[in-house]
Amino acid sequence: MPNIRTLVFCAIAASLVPAAAQSKSGPKVRFLAERAPQEIGKVVLAVKDVKSEPFDLPVNHLSERQSPPARAFAVWSTAKNVSLATVALPENGDEFIVLLVPATSGGYSPVVISGADPQFRPGDIYFYNHADKTVLGYVGTAKFILEPAKGRTLRPEGPSGDGNFYNIGLGVREADGDRPLSTSRWPVQKQMRMYVFFYTNPQTGRLDFRAVDEFIEPEAPKP
Repeated sequence: MPNIRTLVFCAIAASLVPAAAQSKSGPKVRFLAERAPQEIGKVVLAVKDVKSEPFDLPVNHLSERQSPPARAFAVWSTAKNVSLATVALPENGDEFIVLLVPATSGGYSPVVISGADPQFRPGDIYFYNHADKTVLGYVGTAKFILEPAKGRTLRPEGPSGDGNFYNIGLGVREADGDRPLSTSRWPVQKQMRMYVFFYTNPQTGRLDFRAVDEFIEPEAPKP
């Protein structure tokens, strides 16, 4: 039987181990790219010679949960044999979503979001402004203003049509005033989170946006 000194030593040693090392499964990461060239091929998560299984980098949905080799890793293109992004996960938490937005120098800049953030609930929208101008808008009665290279979560409010949809308006702030981008209706989706990218369309050179839904499994009823 271990003596008291051994037990104390073990307890101290355990307290010095980082939380990530104490987690049996380690962090899980899902990815969503604003855009991805067709020739990019599959990617892996790599730390030196340690690599994850290859997977496709999605643009219209979140990827399956991936297990990175460490909390700081590279997203590596297997076809081009080049690093596309360097990601550093926060020390706390084990569920993350990484949005990959094209970097001016090539590759991607990562935007790391907690996948278990209680402030990002089903029905909420995460806006990210990858354009070079301030964007603004409303979803129902909830409003937002977002400067370039900024992201934020919005909780829609004030649904219309017997609570079935939100009137929405999106716009861009120009030197001579605010210009509308879109007005429409979005359905109330209680089991969906949404990601909206604002970006400069490479074909038109104008500011544009696109939205991606994420289905959230309903919580199991408590016994």
